[in-house]
Formats: sequence, C-alpha cells, structure tokens
Amino acid sequence: MSKKLATFMRSGVALLVAFVMVLSLNTNVKAAKKASIYATNKKITLKYNSHADGAYIMSGNQGLESIIKNYNKKAKYSVKFKNSKVAKVVKNPTYKEGDDKTWIASKGVGSTKAYVYEKVGKAKKKKIGTIKINVEPMTMSEVAEDAIWGHYQSSINNVYLYKHLNILSYNLGENIHNKSLNNPSIKVHFDKDEYSISYRYSTPEDFQIDFEDEASADASSNPVGGDLALDASANASSNASADASANASANPTSNTTEEELKPEDIISLSDDGIITAKEVGTAGVYYSIKFSDGSELNDNYVSVYVQDTSIETGIGINMDNVRDHIVGLDTPVELADGSKIPMINFDNASTTPAFKEVQAKVNEELNMYGSIGRGFSQKSNHSTDVYNEVRQKVLDYVGADSEHYTCFYVNSTTDGLNKLASALVESKNDIVCATRIEHHANDLSWRERCKVVYAEVDDKGRVDYDSMEKMLKKYKVKYVTVTAASNVTGYVTDVHRVAKMAHKYGAKIIVDCAQIVAHRKFSMLGETPEENIDFIAFSAHKMYSPFGGGAVVGLSEELNKHIPTFYGGGTITIVGDDWQHYKDAPARYEAGSPNYPGVVGLGKAIDIMSEVGLDKVQEHEKVLNKRLIDGLKKLDNIIIYGDSENIDDRVGVVTFNFTDVNTQCLAQELSQMGGVATRRGAFCAHPYVWRLMNIPDDQLESFEGCADAKTPGMIRVSFGIYNTEEEVDKLLELLPKAIEKAKVEQTRLDVIPEY
Repeated sequence: MSKKLATFMRSGVALLVAFVMVLSLNTNVKAAKKASIYATNKKITLKYNSHADGAYIMSGNQGLESIIKNYNKKAKYSVKFKNSKVAKVVKNPTYKEGDDKTWIASKGVGSTKAYVYEKVGKAKKKKIGTIKINVEPMTMSEVAEDAIWGHYQSSINNVYLYKHLNILSYNLGENIHNKSLNNPSIKVHFDKDEYSISYRYSTPEDFQIDFEDEASADASSNPVGGDLALDASANASSNASADASANASANPTSNTTEEELKPEDIISLSDDGIITAKEVGTAGVYYSIKFSDGSELNDNYVSVYVQDTSIETGIGINMDNVRDHIVGLDTPVELADGSKIPMINFDNASTTPAFKEVQAKVNEELNMYGSIGRGFSQKSNHSTDVYNEVRQKVLDYVGADSEHYTCFYVNSTTDGLNKLASALVESKNDIVCATRIEHHANDLSWRERCKVVYAEVDDKGRVDYDSMEKMLKKYKVKYVTVTAASNVTGYVTDVHRVAKMAHKYGAKIIVDCAQIVAHRKFSMLGETPEENIDFIAFSAHKMYSPFGGGAVVGLSEELNKHIPTFYGGGTITIVGDDWQHYKDAPARYEAGSPNYPGVVGLGKAIDIMSEVGLDKVQEHEKVLNKRLIDGLKKLDNIIIYGDSENIDDRVGVVTFNFTDVNTQCLAQELSQMGGVATRRGAFCAHPYVWRLMNIPDDQLESFEGCADAKTPGMIRVSFGIYNTEEEVDKLLELLPKAIEKAKVEQTRLDVIPEY
C-alpha cells in the first residue's frame, strides 16, 4: 500500500469518527431537557428531632428525584446549604439500583436555602434552582409513631405464645424499646427515662367505637359487643389471624371456648408489660407512651395469640393452619418506595423457612446437648439417643426397611451426593448414566470423578426413558443417577421405572431427592424388588429445617464395601501406627463431630410433614400450579417452560419468561415493587435450562459468570406448603406493572431480552 493511500485512509477514518461524535452530541442535545425545580418544591417543610436521623424518618427527608423536574439519572446532583446546621444531603439508606439515590434530610430545626447543581458528563456543574427549606420541630411521640408504624415491627404488633413449647411469656416493654425506640438499624435512640408506658387489656367498647365511626349503618345489622368484640379485635389488628377461633376449637385444652374468654382469661398483663399465657385463644392489648416533652402516643394495638398445637398429641398442624407455624412470614421487608410489607416467598425450591416447632425443638435440645456417641454423661447419652432415633425416622419417611438400608447424615444434598460419588466411584473408567435434567450437584459430583453419559430430554423437557435405555445398552453403566423432581420444571421422574431399567442392565440407581421430600410421598421400595431404589440423598433445608441437616439412605451391604474420601474421628474401630480398621456404615460415612442441631431439626420436620400429609401437599401444589399457569397464559409475550397443559407430574415449580422483558430486571422489580421473591437465572441446572431456551452449547462461554443481566435465564416461582392462591393472585396482579418498570430499566442498562 502506498504512503499516500495509507494517509488518505487514516484521514478518512478520522473524519468519519469525528462526524459520528458530532452527530452523537447533537442527538444528545436534542434529547436533553433542562432540569429545574418543580414549582411546588421551591419551598419544602421537613421535621427534626434529636432522637432520630432525618434520613430515616418519613417526614424528615425528601428525594431529589421528586424535587427536580426533568431529573437526569445519568447526571450528578449536588446541594449546597446556606445554613448547613439545618439540612444535609444523604444517600437513600435503603438505596437499590434504580432508586432515588440522593435525599435532602433534616439536621436541625431552622430554615435555610439550598442551591441545587447538576453536572452532566464532562460539562461544568451548573445551578438549576434554589429551594427554601423549613425544618420544624418534631415531637418525641411523632418519632415513636414513625419508628413503630413507619418501620412496621410485626414481632411487636403480633405476639405468639405456645403452651406446648413452654413459650409462655413475652416482654412487650423490652421489645418496644429494643425494636422501635432504641433501634440502631433505624437510627432511633430514646433512653428509658425519657418515656413511660402504660398497658391495658382490650375491651368490647374499643371495637364498638371503631365500627360506629367507620360504618354506623352496619352497626345495627352487625352489632359488635360481648363475644363478637374479641373476634373484632383480631380483625382490627394489622396482621390478625382470621382462623384464631378455629385454632382454639382444634386445640380443646379446657372446657372454656375462646368465644367465652375475656382477654384477661387468656393472658395476664403486668404493669411493666410482661404478657403471660394462661389459656388458648386470642387477646388484645393496648399500650400508650408518655414522653418527657409532654407528647403522647396512645392506644397502640397488639394481638396476642396463645396456641397449644403439638404434633405429639396429633392435634395441630394441617394445610389450613400451617401458615401460623412458619417462622418469619409476617416479618416486613422494605420496598423501593420505603413502605414495608410482609414478603411473598416464591423461592422455596432454593430453601424453605423453618417451622416454628423445628426452631423450638432445636432450642430445646440444645439444653441437653452433649458429645455424640463417645461421651460419658447424661447429656451425651441423651443426645446420642436422639441422634440415632432420627435415623429410624428418616428410614420410615422414605419407606426403607432397616434390614437392608441404613441412613447417614450429611449437610446437604450436594454434600450427600459428593460423599456417595467419592465412595462408589472406584476408577476414572467407571461409567455413570445421568440425565440432562439434573441439578449440578447430581452431575458435577460424578463427571469430576469418572465418565458420565447422559439421557436426553424430550421436546417438553421430560426425561426421555428411551434415550436412557440406549445409554444402558451402549455402555457398561455402573450407576444411574437421576433427580426425583426437577428444580427447573418440577417434573417428577418415574424413578421406579428407571430402577427397573438400571437393574436389568446390572447398574445401581442413585436418586437426588432434594425437590421431592417436601412435596410428594416417596418410597425406596417399588412394587417389585427390581424397582427398589438403591441410594437417595436429600436436604432438610428444603423441608422447613434450615439448620444444615440432610441424609443419605442406601443399601447397607453396598455402603460397607466402600468408603468416602472423608476421614476422621468416629469412623474407625482402631488405628495402629500404619494401619486402621473402619466401622460399618453409617459410622464410616460420618467423620468428625456431627451437626446435632441439623439432625434434630430434620427429625422434627419429618414429624410435621408426616402430620400434615404429603398427599394434601401434592393436591395443594396442583391448585397453585394451575392458578399461576392459567394466569400467565393471559399475559402477552409469555413463555412457559415445560408442559403447561398436563401438569399432574409437576411439583410446585413454574418457570417462565417474556419475549420482550429482561428476566433480571423483571425479578428485581417484582421484589422492589411488591416484595415478591422469585428466582432468576439457570438454577444450577445449566444444560437443562439452555436446552429449554434453545441456546446451543457453542454460545455459552460468553455467558460465563451467570450473574450479569445480559446472561440468559428464566424466572422461577416455586411453592411451599404455606403459599396461598391469594399470593399467586398478587403476583399476577403485580406482573404487568413490574413488566413496564423492567422495560424502562432494561433500556437504561442497555440489556435486551434473551429470546
């Protein structure tokens, strides 16, 4: 190439780049709108009290985004105060990507001018307006009201006492102080000598007044008084139990029914706010606070629920009242707008919340905790007995007879499958047949140790049993490993059919039971011996006991032939200088000090799931699946993965996408706008997800990391025992609004939908 031609080409490229830059600048200029202060915000009033940070008090701050007209999220805004003792600029304490990031907050009583500046790109900072700020004094009671109700404290406003768990008292005064009046997390700080609290029982007259004020016309047809007033108290409270009377009737611990009891019959209430359970029922308590500045916060209502539901007595937990037995369901989470509501948890395939009885049982057993198996004390003997009793519960729960099967404890399904793989695989040349539906735990644990061949899935995403048989015919397969239920589509595998097939070709079968044990009845035994399952693994944290427990159940004879690559105390009978003898299973698979709380929690969770009945759980999930799928079908541009017509072989899992919405943006909006927890991504089952999304393997390495909004993925809704049709309806109602916000966000982030 000649020097003249090269120079000419370089000049041409430079001119082209310059032209594009000018064009871009012109476009930006045309698109930009001048920022200014809204006329209604040129004067703002905030409040301040030294007992709280203005950034955390609703009347103590205002976001710049709501003040500035034509607010530019790509610009940087700053504020200069004439009197810096009155106001300050803070970052939104609950800021999340896309929120109003910068706030003006009160700092002291007085007035000041605030000069607001904008800086776009490399341009100079310019003043866009002036705000007159007046900060008025805030009374102590106003601070308290915001702390108690603005930062809604469910554990104060709803108190649960359990007679059968010996949880009989609650210090209301201490909880008001620690969770509302002196809570560092919401920057509120009162000393106890700055206020006093008085307490009283609710009365029928409290609710007569409320009803007469709100609906005097209804009062004549629905008189509130006497027995009905107590029921009204439950309805009047912020999160009262509609089934309180049903609970009491289901728990007949005395000859007096709840309707006949007064609050003082159900609980005792001391002058210093200690509530103590007396009888099963629902009671109301009011408290009023007087502050040293003379202000008062009167008649704050608390619902108290006294329960006596115990699975040992066969009374208690069922599908109608199970929500009352889940930890944290009424705990509020903060939304993008600063409001707080209880979260709707649709991420149960990842992990489940604890049963209250599981939590209480773990706490109870820790009082008698001692070393397992090797101690010489009453506590050690007790803990060892409990530890071994749970083994039998596990075997019974999965239909395994103790003559042929044993159970050893693990920390999770992943831990269990890795221990099995480390024990059973004897050579890199061993062949394991898995499926393309598997979770990584039931794939990587094998492919890192030996050769793995895979049965494919059909066009609906179900396991292709013909493909599996081809693998068994083609290769000398030692083990077949399959999931009992998919964490992506919820499909239930016919594991007994697979077992019969595996045994026909001389292989053993391992089943990943993580997604089945809390959803459907499972039995190691088939209708014939050929259909029996050889090994399973599952986690307790997916069945309402998130304390790190889990179990592997397997053939004792086979487990005794192998040993995992985990060694240590408790696994041996004797050790010499250069030799050792190992115990039989299960001990040889349980090196080191065990996770006793995990085992206790697992045992209690099994009790509860057995009490509720997995047949009832299965029917409940079918209802939720159908309601969600039917609702999703009404939305534009929807993709529902798996068979959405024949859903009988699906546990409570539904995955979906929209052709025009980025999944990460949508999942974030569902959480930030409505407190709806879903899962977004490929769910640790990448090969299966990529197949369902029709993404070829040779395109995948560009998505490495899987956390970026540009990475393909789905949204998963997975149901728990406690989810309701009303929660499904709330999700369906929220989706159109969340989709619109997600589209705005995906444009801002420049992330196109994946399809």
